[in-house]
Amino acid sequence: MRGAEVGNRLGSAEFPDDYELKEWAFDGGEGEVWRATTARRDGDTHHEWAVKIVHDERLKAHHLESAADALQRCYLRAKDSAREVKQLRLPGVIGAFDVFVGGEPHLPGEAGESRVLYVVSEWIDGANLPVWRKQDDRTFLDVCGVVEALARIVDSITNRALGIIHRDISPANVMVEARSAEVKLIDFTFAVPVQSGPGTVVVNRGYTAPEARATGMGSAAADRYSFGAVVYYLLVGQPPPEHDAANGGRSALIRANFPETVARHVSDLLAEDPARRPVSLVRWAEQLRGLAAEVDTGSGEPSWGDVDLTVDGTNTVQVVAAGTATVASAPLATGALWSLVADGRENVPRTPAAVRTTCDGAGNIVRFVLSRSDTLSVGRAGKWTTAGAAALTGGVAVVRTPDGSAVAFTVDPVAERLTTVEVRVDGRVVRSTGGPYVQHVLAAAAGPDGRPAVVAMTADGAPTVIGAGDPVRLARQEVSVAGVCVTSWGELQCLCAKAGTREIAVFEQLYGRWTEMAPINPPGSVTDLACVGRRGGISMAIAGDNGLWIATEQDGVIANWQRLTAEPGHRVALEVGAAWRLRLVAVVDGQVVVATEDASGSWSRGLKVL
Repeated sequence: MRGAEVGNRLGSAEFPDDYELKEWAFDGGEGEVWRATTARRDGDTHHEWAVKIVHDERLKAHHLESAADALQRCYLRAKDSAREVKQLRLPGVIGAFDVFVGGEPHLPGEAGESRVLYVVSEWIDGANLPVWRKQDDRTFLDVCGVVEALARIVDSITNRALGIIHRDISPANVMVEARSAEVKLIDFTFAVPVQSGPGTVVVNRGYTAPEARATGMGSAAADRYSFGAVVYYLLVGQPPPEHDAANGGRSALIRANFPETVARHVSDLLAEDPARRPVSLVRWAEQLRGLAAEVDTGSGEPSWGDVDLTVDGTNTVQVVAAGTATVASAPLATGALWSLVADGRENVPRTPAAVRTTCDGAGNIVRFVLSRSDTLSVGRAGKWTTAGAAALTGGVAVVRTPDGSAVAFTVDPVAERLTTVEVRVDGRVVRSTGGPYVQHVLAAAAGPDGRPAVVAMTADGAPTVIGAGDPVRLARQEVSVAGVCVTSWGELQCLCAKAGTREIAVFEQLYGRWTEMAPINPPGSVTDLACVGRRGGISMAIAGDNGLWIATEQDGVIANWQRLTAEPGHRVALEVGAAWRLRLVAVVDGQVVVATEDASGSWSRGLKVL
């Protein structure tokens, strides 16, 4: 079928030129949406409509069902949905005004064969959530306002005797009016009554409940999951992970510098068990607003969300942390205060979520900060600059190259490709968005030859190593976090925490080929991990719900786990400091803590709070 164009007409078989296309709006799963006008048969010429064009090739035919039969079935379903929604008469609910089958969009008087389904609804002068979120620097309270309004709508259509199941709640189907800021839920094309039981779901990656994906059937509980996925999107800019969304989403929110209380509250809606999801979304949204003070104040004691460390040109360990509304640093040197000091310089990121740091060839500390506004900032030599867009949920990892450049790897939010930001020794920043398609950067390290090796997660959640050659897929199973380092044998080793388990998969590059080794079974859950290679072998640390642990390699086996604290942690990093002693920095219960290995290789349980 040829594409629709501005000025094309469309309509039913009886009135084929009723609607004139004025502006393309967006492309959805079943079809494209246009703004259209019409001179209705009542003589009014001021109507504006949203016209959804559902092409027959996009309709999924049942077994032994022709395309024409599928079109007729979907037409009848859309007509029934329009009738059900009209009976509700609820604020914020925008159902279909007209549903018909007609010819392809055409020039006036040139209508062809009727093989396209059209769903016409009121045009909303405003923005859907993906556009709304990017229009301004939206605060947590802004998000709470939209969430409360959407919660009232979803509750009103599902929690009633004659309610309906929307089956396709997603950011694109939620509109915010430009003038009134009222929230509207649109596209009830395939909604079904609650009383009719489960209905076939519209699968929308990241927004469809796990039981709906598995069975193909929607429900009120599945709509609540989709609502939770929309809330998650508003906070981080991406849909939640498809597998183990509650745990994976909670960890991602914490890494994005949201308080544990907010992360757990949102993850309740993403529970795999439908019975565990909150039934009253209005009450849930009110509770979310009650947590705003922990997110938006930016005053008093900051809640630290991320931390990293490196060694500068004077062999001093430098810690950099991202707080609620600040970036801070602390040198771990003899005589220093060992206290985080906020960076008050011009252009410092104000909504930091993730931070990574390294030292360049000139001895300068280079900081890379990923903000909740989907931007990457670079701090070097007393100045902050913006290095372009970067997906908040895409992660960031850094290495130093043989020529002394500091290089960050992240994900471009539009291209969805691995993106490289190189800060050269002379201070120039060079950005390249031409890497493979990836979902999330997990870790990076300089290989034995000095060239970077990046571990990233592809769209299906599989860990993949991206280096000088072709990308190498390590495993088929989804992983949550990973670390990579060089072994005492001069080979790369990658440690991957398998999602939904306590097992850490181990992959080692032997003679240029990646080989899976015996897995590691840590003593607790793994929210984050770090590893570093030394002459005596690998040392690794894990942070999780049941504390902070560290272990060393002995005779090729990670053993002698030592628990540094029982408090829950969600971020940990390791670095080799003076005298080859390890320094550990972590975020534990919202505080940045430091531990130092002693001369015997043991660790003190007395963590230093910065």
